[in-house]
Amino acid sequence: MVQLDVRDLACPEPVIRTKKAIEANPGSVIEIVLNHPASLTNVTRMAKSMGAAVETEELAGGEYKLNVTTGQAPVSEGPAPELVACDLPGAPVRATVFVKSNVMGLGDDELGRILMKAFLKTLKSTQPPPAEIIFVNYGVHLTISGSEEIETLKELAGMGVEIVSCGTCLDFFGKLEQVEVGTVGNMFDIVERLNRASKIIAP
Repeated sequence: MVQLDVRDLACPEPVIRTKKAIEANPGSVIEIVLNHPASLTNVTRMAKSMGAAVETEELAGGEYKLNVTTGQAPVSEGPAPELVACDLPGAPVRATVFVKSNVMGLGDDELGRILMKAFLKTLKSTQPPPAEIIFVNYGVHLTISGSEEIETLKELAGMGVEIVSCGTCLDFFGKLEQVEVGTVGNMFDIVERLNRASKIIAP
């Protein structure tokens, strides 16, 4: 049995470590101990999205134990599961990134595309990573088929970053059926996310 202790780790570290353990241990049982309800939810969703069976046991002192039974071989992941906010007390604040265009800054669009590509790639190495990235207006073109940023966004989603595209915007551009990563949100959802955000980054 593989044992994994993710107690007191800030989001999304429990999800990342669970994902790596599942990929590295096909056909095994992984025992995971954690102590945050949101991490419990997020780890369970991630494991199930990778085809693993999950049994949950509540321990004393607000701790939980998961027995995760993995498949015999690595599985192809479906859409990244929706994760809930899981900031621990005293943990660094995770930002909401609000992307309004497929380019970064005003001026030359070719330069703007280069900057946006670099910006999204850099988000993967920030600590902590953002909680979510919201795409509106022409920014939704970054999340649809044909976008050069799809793989970067999929990697961010695998790290527990929520990717949300404006449904009205996608519909306006006739791209509603072409979303490759994340979920489609409505304006109420977007406003709620922005309203509860502790920090907003708008590149």
